[in-house]
Amino acid sequence: MGVAPGIVLGTAARVDRSPVPIEHVHLPQSLLESEVSRLYEAVERAEASIDQLEASLESGGGTGEHLGILGAHRVMLRDPMLLGESERHIRQQAMNAEWAVSETLAHIGEIFAHIEDPFFRERGSDVEHVGDLLLRMLSGEDGYDNAIEDISKGAVVVADGLSPAEALAVARRSVSAFVLEHGTVTSHTAIVARSMNIPAVVAVPGVTEHIGEGDRIIVDGDEGEIIISPSREEELVYARRERRQRAFKRALRQNRSKPATTTDGHEVIIRGNLDFASDVSRIGDAGGQGVGLFRTEFLFIDRTDLPDEEEQLDIYTRVLHAASPHAVTIRTLDLGGDKQLRTERDGIVMSPGLRAIRYCLRDRVLFDAQLRALLRASVHGELRLLIPFVTSMSEVRRVKRAISEVREKLVAEGHAVADDIPLGFMVEVPGAALIAESLAAEADFLSVGTNDLIQYTLAIARDDEGVTGLYQPLHPAVMRLLEMTTRAAHAAEVPVSICGEMAADPRYALVLLALGFNELSMTASAIPLVKEVIRRSSKEESLALLEHIRGMTHATEIADHVDSLMIDRFSDIVRPSMRSAPRSAR
Repeated sequence: MGVAPGIVLGTAARVDRSPVPIEHVHLPQSLLESEVSRLYEAVERAEASIDQLEASLESGGGTGEHLGILGAHRVMLRDPMLLGESERHIRQQAMNAEWAVSETLAHIGEIFAHIEDPFFRERGSDVEHVGDLLLRMLSGEDGYDNAIEDISKGAVVVADGLSPAEALAVARRSVSAFVLEHGTVTSHTAIVARSMNIPAVVAVPGVTEHIGEGDRIIVDGDEGEIIISPSREEELVYARRERRQRAFKRALRQNRSKPATTTDGHEVIIRGNLDFASDVSRIGDAGGQGVGLFRTEFLFIDRTDLPDEEEQLDIYTRVLHAASPHAVTIRTLDLGGDKQLRTERDGIVMSPGLRAIRYCLRDRVLFDAQLRALLRASVHGELRLLIPFVTSMSEVRRVKRAISEVREKLVAEGHAVADDIPLGFMVEVPGAALIAESLAAEADFLSVGTNDLIQYTLAIARDDEGVTGLYQPLHPAVMRLLEMTTRAAHAAEVPVSICGEMAADPRYALVLLALGFNELSMTASAIPLVKEVIRRSSKEESLALLEHIRGMTHATEIADHVDSLMIDRFSDIVRPSMRSAPRSAR
C-alpha cells in the first residue's frame, strides 16, 4: 500500500537488518554485577546514538514530530518493562545480558500480540525497535549508521522493515523512496516518510526476495505500486508523470495562501493539526489558517516527569504567538487508550474506559494545572478550548464548573485571563453524535474526530491490517452521524469542524462540504491539496453528490461512486482509494 505520495525512478539499496546472533551463557555469581553494568553501559551507548541522530536532525531541519519519536525511544530504553525485566533476568537466572534482553523482548511480544487495539500493538513494536537497538549495542555495533553507511544519495531503500529512528537516519542521506515488506499507514515509519516527503510503499509481500541490490525500480507512492526492472517505455511514462507532479506541486505552493472558497462563493476555513509546538510554522507555510487541533497529550506521554503549569504556559503562549492572527484550538488532555502516562498518579487505576475528559475529571490536580496554564495563555492570542471524548451532559456541566473554578482562582491571584474563550466539545463516539443537539446548545463550536468515530461506530480500527476493507469512512451509519452533528451545530448557530483523517483526504472534500462542515483541520502537508479541490468545486455540485449517495445502502457502493467522480474531476489531485489488498511486487 502507498503510505507517502510521489513517484520515483531509482536504484535499489537494500538494508539488511539481520537479527543479532544471541547465545545463552550461564554466568557465575561473581560476574553478575559486571554483566548488569554491561547492560547499563549498552543503554548509555544507545542513548548516545539517539542523541547523535537527534542533534543531526535539529541542525538539519528535523521537525518536532521527529524529535518526539526519538524522545519516546530514549525514554523506552529505561522503561521498567524492558530494562528492569532484563536486569531481573540477569540477577535471578544468572544469564548474559543479550539473552536477558531477548527473553524480555519475547515476553513483551507475547503481551502485545494478544492486545486487539492496534494502537497498543504499534507501541509494542516501538519497544521491540528500542530493544533491537540495545541488542546491537551489546554486540558492539555503532548505532543507526552501521546498516546504512553504504546507502548513496537518491537511492530507493528496500528493507523488510525500518524502525522510525532508522527511517530518520536513512532519510538524512537524501534517499528518494522507501519500499518495505511490512508496515501500516499509521506506523511511525510511515509518518516519517510523509513528513519528509519521501514516497513510500509498504506491506509488499516478498519484496526483499524479488529486489536485489542495484536493481532499477519505479516506486509509485500514489497508487501503492512498484515496478522492478521497468521497460524503457514504462520509465518514460512514469518520468512524464513525475514531471507533471513537480509542476503541479509548484502551482500548489504558489496558490497556498488563497482562501478555500468554492466557485459559488462558499468559504471553508482550513486549519492544521499540531502535535508539537515547534511545528506550528509548517501550518502557515502550507496555507493553513491557524491550528484546528493541538494535541496536548504529546507534552505528557513518554516523560518520566510531567510538565508543570509554567512549562505548559510557555508552550501554549509560544503556539498562540506563532499562529497569530489566527485562532489556535487546544484540546485538553486525551490520555488513556494508547496514550498512557509513564508516571503513576495517586489513587487512579487506568482502565480502557477511563480516557480523555473522564480521566481529567478524575485527576483534578493534573487537569486544573493544564486549565490554569491555558487560561493564563489566553491573553496572548485567540485561544479556543476543546474538550475530547465527551459522552454526556453531566460531563459538560462538570467541565464548565471546573473552568469557572479555575478562572475565579486565577483572577483572585491577580492573573490576567481573556474574557471570552470559546469552548468546544469533540464528537468522537456515536453517543456524542446522538446528543449533538444538547452539546451544541452548550458549546461555542463542535469538532468531529472521525478516526475514533468510525472506529467506535464500525468496531474496526483504521490500521488493523487484517480487516482493512472494513474501515469505511463513507459507511451509511458514519454518514448519518456526521450529518446529525452538522445539523445540530447549524441549528444552534455554532461552527462545526472535522479534524480526523477524513479531512486530510481530498477524496472526501466534496462530501464534507455538502454535509455542512465550516472548518476542516488536517496535517499540514494535506492543506494545499484540499484547498485546491474546494476552490475548483461548487457547493451546488457537492449537494448534488450528497443527494445521489443518500440513495445508496452499501458502503463500498458509496465509496466507489465518490472515488470515480473525484478521480474524473480531479485526476491531478485525487488517487484511487486503497481499500483493496496491498499489491505485490511485480
